[in-house]
Amino acid sequence: MSDEDKALERKFRGIKGGELRVDSLFEVTGLNIFDDNGKLFFSSASMTPPGGNAIRSYSTRFGVPKKLRVEWRDKIEMVEDPHLKGIPIGAFHGGTVLGDYTVPVASRIPEDLLEARREGAGGLRLKIRIHPDGPLIGWDLSRGFNLQYFAGGDFREADIENGKVLRRGWYIHPKTGQTIETDF
Repeated sequence: MSDEDKALERKFRGIKGGELRVDSLFEVTGLNIFDDNGKLFFSSASMTPPGGNAIRSYSTRFGVPKKLRVEWRDKIEMVEDPHLKGIPIGAFHGGTVLGDYTVPVASRIPEDLLEARREGAGGLRLKIRIHPDGPLIGWDLSRGFNLQYFAGGDFREADIENGKVLRRGWYIHPKTGQTIETDF
């Protein structure tokens, strides 16, 4: 085991996964998200904003992947042949790759969030929001509906109750670093 893996094993001790939330700020086709081992972590034929999000559970060796490679395409074909150029089953291929980004994840998760998770403060949520200029990564602990703690990362969802925005969301533009507010 590498020194980095040993450090991550200590950092994420007792945490092997959580809830994955994926959404997009624009219409995305053929979305593939691969973990640091090249295994398919998430895929979607298409996503549309603002409500087209996916919620799933996941498990990993550490609490979250070390890094994620996120790609999307202009048109898709589904991989059915396990011998097709090493592309994992369930991944999309074909067409032109329009976005291909690799982003760190595990190194960005704060220690105090992980300690709070171990103490029962809520479930770990890893959030990915697809932006045309690259994926945004976020995280928090959740307890029940709409109660988030230790929210951090490149974006935060708006707090909405009965269709009314109580607190606007925001994201940090991946190229400019500008903070942009949202109603979702």
